[in-house]
Amino acid sequence: MWLDAEEETFGLPKVLIDNSSSVENFGEEAATVFQEKKQEELLDNINVLYVALTRAEEQLYVISQYLEPNKDNQYPYNTASFFIEYLIAIEIYNPGILEYEFGNKAKLSQVVSAKDETNTIPTISKVLDPKNIKIAQREALMWGTHQQKAIEYGNIIHEILSFVKTATDIDLAVIKAMEEGLITINQKEVVLKSIHEIVNNKELESYFLQGNEILNEQAIIQKEGKTIKPDRMVLTKNNEVYLLDYKTGTHNQKYQLQLENYQSAIEKIGLKVTKKALVYIGDEINVVNL
Repeated sequence: MWLDAEEETFGLPKVLIDNSSSVENFGEEAATVFQEKKQEELLDNINVLYVALTRAEEQLYVISQYLEPNKDNQYPYNTASFFIEYLIAIEIYNPGILEYEFGNKAKLSQVVSAKDETNTIPTISKVLDPKNIKIAQREALMWGTHQQKAIEYGNIIHEILSFVKTATDIDLAVIKAMEEGLITINQKEVVLKSIHEIVNNKELESYFLQGNEILNEQAIIQKEGKTIKPDRMVLTKNNEVYLLDYKTGTHNQKYQLQLENYQSAIEKIGLKVTKKALVYIGDEINVVNL
C-alpha cells in the first residue's frame, strides 16, 4: 500500500509498504488506509461470490470451510464465515451438521439429446507416389550460395531505389533502409556505392533528372482487370514516358517482353513511351536499353 510520508525524513512524498495488520499501528492515517484497503478487498470478494452463486441454472453446490468462533464468539473475517453466519441468522446452524440443503433438487429442464456432428476424415485409399512430389530444385541448389546472396542483395537495392526519385534522395533513402531494418550500418557504404552507380550511370541520366514527375512502383489497372506495376516511370513535361525496371541475375528475354507489355498498357492511356531499359543489379550494374 502507498502511504503518505514525511518527505523531510524519508526524502519521498509516499512510501510503499506491505499490506498487513501491523500497518494499523503506524498511526491514524495508516490505520484508515489499511481499513479502506480491507473494505475494498472485501467488496471484491463479495462481487466474486455473487457471480459464483448466481450462475447455476438448476443446482448449486457450495463447498466451504468449517470454522469455529474465537473466545469472543466471533468468526474470522473471511468469506467462509458468511455461510455460517447466514445459517445462524435463519436459525438452522448446528456445528455437528456439515451439510445443508435448500429448495428442490429435482431436475426441471428438458433433456436435450446431443447429436454427433463430427466430420469424419475419409480413409486414404491410395498411397502418395513419391514421383508426384516436385521439389524446386533450382532454388534449393542456390541456398547459401553466392548466387543466392547476389539475388538477395539485388532485391534490397531494388527496394531502396523505390525511395529514390533523384540523386538528392539517395542519402535519405539509405537512412530509411537502415531504420526499416533492410540493411545494417556496416552495409551502408556498399549500398550507397551501388545506388550511386545506378543513379549516376550515363546511360540512365535521363531517368533521374530533376523537373520530371517520378512514379515509383505505381500500379496501373488495365481494362481487362489486370494490374501492372513498373518499377519506375518518368513522366516528362512533353508527356513522354521513360520506363525502367530493376532485375537480378542475367538478362532474360521474358523481362524484355514484360517491359513491352508495360509500354503497351501505358500507351493505351494516351502516353508515349520513348525510352525503356532494364537494370540488372548484382556484383556489377548492367544496363540493357530496349
